[in-house]
Amino acid sequence: MAEIKIQDVQFMESELKTKKIRVREAPDPVGVSYEKLLRRHDKTKKVYPEDPYVEVYQFRDNLYCLYSESLDGMGDPWSFLILGPKKAMLIDTGFGLGDLKSLVEELAGPLPLIVVNTHYHFDHAYGNYQFEKIYCNEYEVPAMKTKLTPHVWDYLFDESGRCIWTEFDRNDLVPYREYEIVGCPDGHRFDLGDGYEVEMIHLPGHTAGHAAYLDKHNRILFAGDAACIGNLGITGDPVNKVYGDMATVTNFRTALAKLTARNDEFDQVFPSHSVLELDKVVLENILETCEKILDNPAGCDSLCVKVRGGVEREFCNKMIYRMGNLTYSKETV
Repeated sequence: MAEIKIQDVQFMESELKTKKIRVREAPDPVGVSYEKLLRRHDKTKKVYPEDPYVEVYQFRDNLYCLYSESLDGMGDPWSFLILGPKKAMLIDTGFGLGDLKSLVEELAGPLPLIVVNTHYHFDHAYGNYQFEKIYCNEYEVPAMKTKLTPHVWDYLFDESGRCIWTEFDRNDLVPYREYEIVGCPDGHRFDLGDGYEVEMIHLPGHTAGHAAYLDKHNRILFAGDAACIGNLGITGDPVNKVYGDMATVTNFRTALAKLTARNDEFDQVFPSHSVLELDKVVLENILETCEKILDNPAGCDSLCVKVRGGVEREFCNKMIYRMGNLTYSKETV
């Protein structure tokens, strides 16, 4: 897959301590426009001294959205901090660059913290080392355990130890330490106090144990990588040696059908990348695309090449109405 160099992409100036130098995939133009407007003009934006790698946005009275720049040339990730009456919940921990723990403690004050992951990927779970315990879906545990190694960040550097995609101070990576991983079943509810519940919803496809989180108070579904503007990937889960075969379009479609049947329980969808506060109709559009793929797997709209396990492979793209593409292969249908 051809790498996109800095001369091909105009990166916006940022007050964060990261500096992008190249990307691996062409940025989605809608997402780029959204992020430029948000990062330049949103009046809630703030960078705290506790973590100069994160922009903090307050989109509800009790919701902070934490934006950081990608370290590996892919999409910039969001993490989310919900403040309940008696406990706080952090959804995803990013790459593990900067003192996220201190930042979250500054925002949450004395509230005890629950840390959950949507899935095990680099940009969602490598900050877990800052915390004692994390929760994820039970089918994600085997893959999460493969990340209990101090070498998880090695891929960000070349043979000379220089940053490949984004420049940053290597000393600001959190020190590695093991943490407790707790697997939860589909439908597990986290009580943040006084009946304020956040429900884990299993959405396999992107990974075997990928999960969304339903904040019933704010009527928001935090969808992880299952509803991002631009591209959704159902491209296999080779790291998960136990449940990897669950990462298919078929299982994604089944879970989406159950979820859309509950659309009276939420109003907005907050993905982990790009545009936030999507209308819940996007889930119905994604479901429709899954059904088209299952009806005719060979009938894709275009082909693309992605690197998986160091090997270039060809994948299919199927258009999602007014949203982007769902990427899959014949093995992941």
